[in-house]
Amino acid sequence: MQSSPLCCPVVELRQYTLHSGKRDVLIDLFDREFVETQEAVGVKAIGQFRDLDHPDRFVWLRGFPDMTSRAKALTDFYGGPVWKAHREAANATM
Repeated sequence: MQSSPLCCPVVELRQYTLHSGKRDVLIDLFDREFVETQEAVGVKAIGQFRDLDHPDRFVWLRGFPDMTSRAKALTDFYGGPVWKAHREAANATM
């Protein structure tokens, strides 16, 4: 059996502290608008989690093959139309 290559040598742990009661709002927006559009520019969405001890925290991991790819993917995503269309709604939850 041949092992598969590593997913992501560069991994970011993202932890967002949200306004009370806004976690599900952000998760719905995240799932609907941000996962596929980030993956389309080279971000690997490794996983997302609800912090069971903190109901107003959302945690997720994203990965990249290297730092150069990371810089390009983030520039492409945050400079793109989906983030521009939904950033105010996302940021309003935090």
